[in-house]
Amino acid sequence: MKYSHHRMKEAYDEIKNSFKDLEKRNMKLAETKRYLEANYKDKQLTVNFYLDQIVVLKHELAEKEKKNNKFLSYHASSNILERIFNISPDENKSEKKNIKKGIRSEYHQVPLPIEGNYTFDDGEKVEKTINNRW
Repeated sequence: MKYSHHRMKEAYDEIKNSFKDLEKRNMKLAETKRYLEANYKDKQLTVNFYLDQIVVLKHELAEKEKKNNKFLSYHASSNILERIFNISPDENKSEKKNIKKGIRSEYHQVPLPIEGNYTFDDGEKVEKTINNRW
C-alpha cells in the first residue's frame, strides 16, 4: 500500500503541475486575447475615423465641383454679356460712364437691312423683299 500511495501522490503531483501549466497558458492566452481585442478595437476606430474623413472630403469635393460648375456657368454668362450686350464685367465704373452700353449699341453689331427700301409700314414691299431674296 505504501507503493500505491507513493505512486498516487506522484501521479497527483504530476497532474497538479500539468494543471498549473495549463492554467498559466490559459492566463497568457486570455491576456493575449485581451491585448489583441484592444488593438483590433483601436485599429477599427482609426479606420472608422479615416472613413469619416473620406466622407467629409468627398462632400467638400462635391460642393467645390458644384461651385466650380456655377463659376464656369457664370463665366459663360459673362462671355454672352460681353458679346451680345457689349458689357464687360471687369470694367471700372468710371469707364462705364463714358461708353454707351446696351443691345446693339455699336454699328458692327447691328444686322444688315434686308433691302435698302425696307420699311415696317408697307406690307407689299415686305412681301416683295422676302420673295426676291429667296
